[in-house]
Amino acid sequence: MTFLSSERLDDRRIGLKKIEELKNKKSRTLVIHYSCESFFTIHGRTPRVTSIAIRNRDINTTIVFSIHLMAQIKGKDLSNLSLQDFDYLEKEMLKDFYAHLKKHQSYCWVHWNMRNANFGFEAIDNRFRILGGHPRNIEDQFRFDLPEILGLIYTYNFEKHNKPSKGQLLNIAARNKITLQDALKGKDEADAFDNRDFLKLHMSTIRKVEMIDRILTLEEKKKLKVNVWLYKACGITPAGIMEIVRNNWILFALWSLIMAIIGMALEPIVQRFFGTDS
Repeated sequence: MTFLSSERLDDRRIGLKKIEELKNKKSRTLVIHYSCESFFTIHGRTPRVTSIAIRNRDINTTIVFSIHLMAQIKGKDLSNLSLQDFDYLEKEMLKDFYAHLKKHQSYCWVHWNMRNANFGFEAIDNRFRILGGHPRNIEDQFRFDLPEILGLIYTYNFEKHNKPSKGQLLNIAARNKITLQDALKGKDEADAFDNRDFLKLHMSTIRKVEMIDRILTLEEKKKLKVNVWLYKACGITPAGIMEIVRNNWILFALWSLIMAIIGMALEPIVQRFFGTDS
């Protein structure tokens, strides 16, 4: 049990512990990001996965699985792809992705908000199932959601993300002077796919996985700049201080003693100004 304890401090310790784990396992850590079709133009269909980038933190190399590359490998005309072509190319791309995943299932997989069936590992799995494939699962213990970890360390307001901003990833990258060159907002990525601007989409996915890696590196070095003052991240607010005092009997006893002394010291003054005449 630690001497100082509060919900904020406990969350912060959990987040810092995860960062330390990733730092110690850097040789077995991968950073992943992917792009997909727009959620709003597919009439309820699961969004097609368009590209997946994976960065190896040990050797600082990035590999990409994309429809753009697979079309070239299979000798398809990028300007004249049918829906059947897209299904075929996406399935072949995902086959290669899962073959790579199979070799690294026990690695640490760092990602940015890839946490549900709309956008995440489950969404990629579902696309592969729809196309007739059999995905391989990454166990939860090997998944590290970086914004979730940063939220534990700094509070979930660590970076602005409300409209009309570019989102937390691009905003925190800009705050830390990480280049945004080639990086697109999610909607712009979806538009790029609809417009068959595959190279632009390909470059954006690569840039974002490199940005995530850089943000993690800065946090490991304790040099990451965020949109929250340190005293708030540590819960040093009136309510936070009271919680820390309540959770520690020594501090609570000391606080009670100080309040009692102050009360006794103020009693004559109160009596003098507000007491009734005898």
